[in-house]
Amino acid sequence: MMVAVSSDCQAAIRRAAHLEPGAGQWLRRRINRKAQAVLAQSIKTEIHWVPGHSGIPGNKEANCQLNVAREARGDTATEWLYTSAVNTARQISERRSSAKAKWQADKCGRHFGYRLKGKAGTKRLIPMTSMKSLAARVYGLKSGLAPTGVYLKQFGHRKDHKCWWHGGGGRTEAQMREHLFCHCSRWRDQQKTLWKGVGKATGWKAGRCRHVQVFELFSRDECDQPVMDFLEATEVTKFLHK
Repeated sequence: MMVAVSSDCQAAIRRAAHLEPGAGQWLRRRINRKAQAVLAQSIKTEIHWVPGHSGIPGNKEANCQLNVAREARGDTATEWLYTSAVNTARQISERRSSAKAKWQADKCGRHFGYRLKGKAGTKRLIPMTSMKSLAARVYGLKSGLAPTGVYLKQFGHRKDHKCWWHGGGGRTEAQMREHLFCHCSRWRDQQKTLWKGVGKATGWKAGRCRHVQVFELFSRDECDQPVMDFLEATEVTKFLHK
């Protein structure tokens, strides 16, 4: 036994011929399920194209039978909520972008150390016009990705986070940006020159400079030159110590 289905929509017939992801996938799945249920009763199904139903005998009767079947079910055509793989990928991408924007708004909006000064995408003149190796050290320290003792220990490149320039003496100071720019005895003279240049560039008094946090140096354009001079005169983040 066989059931013949006629349609004048070639696009619908072509879509019903495969289960590939795309528009109408939910409907194709529904057609496939119905066809399998009919096949289980030894009834084959075929879909044929016809050049429009207008003027063809039986068209009006087919519409009447369709309305009778719809009224007997007591509802209208139901759209099953199937989601195609393409739609799923799009939703994942949109949610990922939304989560990223939310994270940036939360982290970059509240923490001054993570926020770039000026408009988005503004390039800092002094680092951008300096040697590439020196500029890389500046942006590494600014972003927290410089090879300091704490960073190297975090990723398993060192056994401890101590500053390797202190030597012995039982010193256990963690090598962070604050330590390198303010407390490391190896670069004491360079630190004095750095903060003197920062005070001159910003107009800060000596007392103010003693309480400045290091992230403020990387968020002010005026501090770029003193920071660059400090890095050029020292070996801070210049080599990867192991």
